Amino acid sequence: MTISTGTLRGMAVALTAMAAAGAVQAQTVLTFNWAIPPTHLMRTEIFEPWAARVAEVTDGELQVQFTTTSLGPMPRQVEIVMDGVVDLAWSVHGYTPERFPHAGVSELPFLTLTGEAASVAYWRAYQEFFADKGEHEGYRLLAVYVHSPGTVMSRATMLDSLDAFDGLLIRSGGGMQDRVAAALGAAVVSSPAPTTYELLSNGVVEATLMTPDGYTSFNLSDFINVQLLVPGGLFNSSFYVLMNEDSYAALPEHLREALDSVTGEYLSAMGGRGFDTVSAEALEVMREAGGTIIEADEAMVAAMRERIEFLQEEWVEMIGRVYGVDGNEVIAFMLAEQEAYEAARQ
Repeated sequence: MTISTGTLRGMAVALTAMAAAGAVQAQTVLTFNWAIPPTHLMRTEIFEPWAARVAEVTDGELQVQFTTTSLGPMPRQVEIVMDGVVDLAWSVHGYTPERFPHAGVSELPFLTLTGEAASVAYWRAYQEFFADKGEHEGYRLLAVYVHSPGTVMSRATMLDSLDAFDGLLIRSGGGMQDRVAAALGAAVVSSPAPTTYELLSNGVVEATLMTPDGYTSFNLSDFINVQLLVPGGLFNSSFYVLMNEDSYAALPEHLREALDSVTGEYLSAMGGRGFDTVSAEALEVMREAGGTIIEADEAMVAAMRERIEFLQEEWVEMIGRVYGVDGNEVIAFMLAEQEAYEAARQ
């Protein structure tokens, strides 16, 4: 039987089409719940680059797709992942602190060299001390991370001594942040970060606890003229990334292995690095705008430590009582891991 050239060409086209259809069918899409504006650095600097990396390491077989609107409020991210409403989400441990006793260590003052180093150290500390405590049962934990060292910004108050905090009307984000600001002598207005612009514009506050990226992320250049940088940061927040267990188990083994290669410490580092990148850019913008950036000296840091060291003592006592873990050992571990990580990057 003789097959014509035209027939061969047609068969080739058909086979190509079938292969393409098979490739499309083989593609798996993971839905990632997105609950804040898509312009936020966590989308542009962390999770969009991560989604691209997932596609890269799986040769396009695994895709991450973000929802256009949130399918659940931030404190309910665990539930919508466990219920299979979405495959992936991120959240903040502090929204449900009673569920995550360990996370308080990452919020303590003076423990953040950089967001990236602290996030890597945090992931390692979680694996070393807390992975067997059951706090993240019911779903797969993909990463934990923190932001850049927390700072203080003000309209005009020169934040160059502890006396500057006495009675200062300052916005803070609740929880540990409120306690830090109050211990320094400030009059605290507890409110989420996105409300900062409005509070400053209406004269409700004169200052705010913030990370450096907030200067640009929240358009604070209209009001903020002074920023105090504190070695190790005055506060931090603890974030985590979670995945539905059934969604993970349903992946073919080669896709699970590929996903594992870009989660854990890898994704934790990406989280902290995203904040560091935008914070550095925002500090430069503030300098170019003529803002005053002050770095707390040793004497000022010592005075601050004296005021707020009880917060660390309380966490150490609590974590020992709840889990039988030596909190001071955890803190020493995190600091040592950060220093080692930073040294390795030099």
